[in-house]
Amino acid sequence: MLFAESNIRQFLREVSLAACELASRWRLGMDRCDMATSTKRNPQPLDDVDRFAGAFSRRGVSENVPPAAQRQQGASRSRAVAHRSHRVRTSLLVMSILVAIVFVLIQAGVIELDRVRAAILRHIVAVCPDQAGAYKYLNKHYNATGRPREAVDACEKLVAMRPEDPCAVVLLGDAYGDENRPEEAITSYQKAITLDPNSFNAHFGLGKAYSALGRYVEAIDSYHHALKIQPGSAAAHMSLGLALSSAGRYEEAMQAFQQAKQIDPMINEVQVISGNSYLEAGLYRQAIACYRDAITIDQNHARAYYNLGKAYLEIGDRGLAIEQQHILESLDPGLADQLGRLINN
Repeated sequence: MLFAESNIRQFLREVSLAACELASRWRLGMDRCDMATSTKRNPQPLDDVDRFAGAFSRRGVSENVPPAAQRQQGASRSRAVAHRSHRVRTSLLVMSILVAIVFVLIQAGVIELDRVRAAILRHIVAVCPDQAGAYKYLNKHYNATGRPREAVDACEKLVAMRPEDPCAVVLLGDAYGDENRPEEAITSYQKAITLDPNSFNAHFGLGKAYSALGRYVEAIDSYHHALKIQPGSAAAHMSLGLALSSAGRYEEAMQAFQQAKQIDPMINEVQVISGNSYLEAGLYRQAIACYRDAITIDQNHARAYYNLGKAYLEIGDRGLAIEQQHILESLDPGLADQLGRLINN
């Protein structure tokens, strides 16, 4: 199974970051070890230290150092530099060979790219716990693989490292939202807005969190703030329309949906595709929310009704699945028959 070129490039970038970071850390550690060993093996006499101290002061001159000592010091430095360079080149060569082997196995489908990426990122975090970028990648990976608890852990560590970074706080709010913890998401988004009042993602996320709690008036207000910052956001117009519809303000909701479609004619398909991803990941309630949003925007979307019926079956709600089948009979009899077979199996 071949993977997309963008995924492969992303994987190689992460491996390169890991190799460079580990090599630099190892080199620093070896340098310190060399210094300590050299001091233990060749302690300088006190009078030698006094004699050479002038070479390192503002008024000292290197001519005070005997020529033989200068040659010995130069040769020692050259050997140390050559030794360190050899070690670094060897380590990078070994790392490159390992990367090549892993790459071939990924291309052959023997191992999964997502698991390799996660393992590398976890190793980076274990070796270099101050690498904020690794936590961002881990959060992205865990979200893509339907592991919201791990995504929250990664984001909490990221915010602990960068408490004044509004982007990091927004990521934490998103992670809380994906794990169905809207109250904590609201707290994170509000903090992000305090740090950056013009953060579109913070206002937009806050609107979604309020909607999840049924606080539609506050959600509408947050979406309006987001649209003042980015008036061309189709997703914000669509979310505003959903909140307005839930609040019973249907005419305003239709206007918001129309604006979203004018900006992005495929905006409703994004909801369906997102629902499909949740359905495949086994996150059925999130899938149901996406399909219902798609149907609210376009009540003639047959595929959304069909997939919604499948999601209801997965959670054991046969009655609601049958309702979707009845709706499909007038929209797409073929899909209605397929859903009916799934219901009766």
